[in-house]
Amino acid sequence: MNINATAKAAAKTVESKVQDVVAKVTGDPEDQLSAKMKQAEANLSRATANAQNHLEYSSNVSLQDKARNALLNVEGKVQDTIGRLTDSPEDQAAGKAKQVVATARNVVSNARDKVNNAVKLRS
Repeated sequence: MNINATAKAAAKTVESKVQDVVAKVTGDPEDQLSAKMKQAEANLSRATANAQNHLEYSSNVSLQDKARNALLNVEGKVQDTIGRLTDSPEDQAAGKAKQVVATARNVVSNARDKVNNAVKLRS
């Protein structure tokens, strides 16, 4: 298990939560956008750490995982579109972040599949 990556992701989550509280207190739109971006970065870090940990212990990517990634990507596209329609940078950033996380998960899933297939061919 990659404890270091997991700890860094947790730290980013805490940092984003603190930034979010500051943004709510100040009401500053820039602080709010910064908080959303930090949350997106924390989500991406956590997803990456989870994917790395999963890669170490899993030999198969389930259909459920792929469906979950596809759903997250669609959710992100919808939220981004809503953000553009309502002129909400927060929703746009959150939507883009979800799409990035879904893409990262798919990249890791595909790489894991290729590695597993290569290992099976050598066996």
